[in-house]
Amino acid sequence: MSIAQDFRTRAKHRGLTPWQLIQKIGRLEREADNRTCLMVAMATRIDELTAERNQLEGQLDTAAIDLSTALDDLRIARQETARTQDALTTTQAQLANATAVSDLPQNIATQPVPIVQRFDTGHVIRLGASPLATTDPGRVPPTWARGDDEDTQPLPAA
Repeated sequence: MSIAQDFRTRAKHRGLTPWQLIQKIGRLEREADNRTCLMVAMATRIDELTAERNQLEGQLDTAAIDLSTALDDLRIARQETARTQDALTTTQAQLANATAVSDLPQNIATQPVPIVQRFDTGHVIRLGASPLATTDPGRVPPTWARGDDEDTQPLPAA
């Protein structure tokens, strides 16, 4: 082993110089500061995300309530539409029945209707001369025109 190799070997195994230790300590302090800042930034970001999540959960709850209300309104509207559709169908059927044109069957044999002659039932009385035709409330029709008293009922006294 040469003197140079011996010197290099001893230099490698020797501890750090005070200047190197100060540099190393400074570097480690900066890394610790950077990691502390990173940890604070991450904690802040976690808090922000938690607040945003809570806000979104509130919006989701509101949207769920609105959705259930809209679904109830839709169900009611569909029921009303079904009732209206049924009423419309019934009305259309009635209208179609009312406006339907049909032909009478041709194979029905009709008998002529006998016409009662005007004077076959007795003598003719002029309407103004009839004992029942009166506008005077004091004039009482004759007894033969009033009929039987058994057919009348007394009016209740008020």
